[in-house]
Amino acid sequence: MGKIWDFNRPGDPDVLFDRKGNSVKSSEIEAGAKLMGELNKDHSLIMIICRNMIGAIYGYASSINSGSPVMLLSSEIPVEMRNNIMDTYLPSYILLPEEIRTDYPFMEEAHKFLDYSVLKTNYDSHYPVHPDLGLMITTSGSTGSVKFVRQSFDNVRFNANANAEFMKLTTSERTITALPMQYSFGITIINATLSAGGQIYVTDKSLMEEEFWDFFEDQHITSFHGVPNAYDTLKHFGIFEEDFPDLKLMSEAGGRLSNELHEYYAGYAKKYNKQFYLVYGQSEASGVVAYLPAEDAAIKTGSVGKPVSGGRITLLDEKDEPITEVKKSGEIIYEGPNVAMGYALNGEDLSRGNEWEGRLRTGDVGYLDEDGYLFITGRIKRIIKMYGHRISLDEVDSMIMEKLHILSASTGSDNNLVIYVTNEGEKQAVFDLVRKNIQTAATHTRVEVIEAFPRTETGKIKFSELPI
Repeated sequence: MGKIWDFNRPGDPDVLFDRKGNSVKSSEIEAGAKLMGELNKDHSLIMIICRNMIGAIYGYASSINSGSPVMLLSSEIPVEMRNNIMDTYLPSYILLPEEIRTDYPFMEEAHKFLDYSVLKTNYDSHYPVHPDLGLMITTSGSTGSVKFVRQSFDNVRFNANANAEFMKLTTSERTITALPMQYSFGITIINATLSAGGQIYVTDKSLMEEEFWDFFEDQHITSFHGVPNAYDTLKHFGIFEEDFPDLKLMSEAGGRLSNELHEYYAGYAKKYNKQFYLVYGQSEASGVVAYLPAEDAAIKTGSVGKPVSGGRITLLDEKDEPITEVKKSGEIIYEGPNVAMGYALNGEDLSRGNEWEGRLRTGDVGYLDEDGYLFITGRIKRIIKMYGHRISLDEVDSMIMEKLHILSASTGSDNNLVIYVTNEGEKQAVFDLVRKNIQTAATHTRVEVIEAFPRTETGKIKFSELPI
């Protein structure tokens, strides 16, 4: 247990800011942690209904720094689903935006963090919690699933410090909430910035709203962090065609960036003297597994680099034997202090200890090049068999991107490969490429046009929703 951050800082600097002129000093978070510790003496679960508002981050930092385990939940989840999760885990307190405080008229308000209310729940009892449990992150965005990843206080602390270290964050850091705080990478950036002693500028405006960019420029933001879909959209609208003089650092996580976008932003960073980091992570590893150093962004297109300091990556073949050959694909196994404790499916799981013991089978497939840099090629389960031959659907999409620079989404069943594109003019080129390079798929492949790929909150393609 113990504190994640020490907020007894020289000069008592402001840490959080919002568009309304509100700010929070480090001493206020320290006081908030003391108060939450007094309210929640048994350190039972605290649920935060997350929205990118200054009170949410104020309340989060205060709660977890008090030694209480915190569960992060999107405010976009319908109230019925939210209540189902609450009834599953029986939190002692919930923190939520004042504007939805009326959802719980019978709960007593125990405190306020600016625009956030702290409500004491009416449950008769609470589930016992393992003393190491620090943070609960959902595995499924805003679907309302009761499945969460259990991260320890040590996981959170290690990952925050590791990210601050490899991104070279300092007390002069000025980041903006471009990602929802309940996202694994969103809370990772918040944690790392707090560890570095930097400043967080909080806004719930989207990247497509002018107010976001006005705030970005007015506050001289120095770092921007996004997911693939965000970077794709920003390129489409030409947001990063010109320099932002104050911006020093950019990073991407949450899914594989296409080679085209990788090269585009690496080129932008080189032209305007920015640092651009590609990051590979999973909630199960507290947010970050590996990163591509900024100095390698322009020379290792498609790579996610090497593991964070203190971590280790190995590859296993189909027989679970270690792979030593260069550029031979296998399942990515990660070992490190940031590997989470395990999953939770119900309240009883809150008392479980460290079940994964620092070792994570990621379910991702990749290879290491001659320099030891990791390249991810797909997921283990995205495999079909055609006439006895295994075909990786992710490798099909990677081939199409590499050869044709076309974004595709492959699906199918055994002896049936279906490839989706979003432009009628791309169909024939994709079909010809597959027929030429995958002989077993030549007679049982269809290329279909779809208006837009179904995507998750973080912009990943939802292959399960593609018709076969």
